[in-house]
Amino acid sequence: MVCEPASDSARRARARYARDMAVAFVCYAAFVFGAALAIRNVALPQWLVIALSLAPMAPALMMLRAYLTYTRALDEFQRRVHTEALIAATALVVFGTFAYGFLEEWAGFPRLPVFWVFPIFAAALGFTQILVRRRYK
Repeated sequence: MVCEPASDSARRARARYARDMAVAFVCYAAFVFGAALAIRNVALPQWLVIALSLAPMAPALMMLRAYLTYTRALDEFQRRVHTEALIAATALVVFGTFAYGFLEEWAGFPRLPVFWVFPIFAAALGFTQILVRRRYK
């Protein structure tokens, strides 16, 4: 398969994706560290603890929006590659966490906090995209 030069619209879509993801990641890190610092060091009312605990969801949703916007800008083949990687990553994380749940319950493995599932999924998606792209080269 011959790689065609990226179109101008594809380059713009990648640049927008990179920018939007960078902004979302910086916001995510700031929200996580800021909320953790405030919750651990300041006596806050419960409603504020709940609000701060959920604050990192906003940048996580920004990441999802950036991914969806980027995917919509792709051509049919590129969307197929992303979809296959998404399915594979979902399967890895779903069955991996399912199996780990049995290990926690029956084999005494340490508890895995649920908030780790999203970063694990993001890593799995990056890994499966590499594998799927390699298959089509």
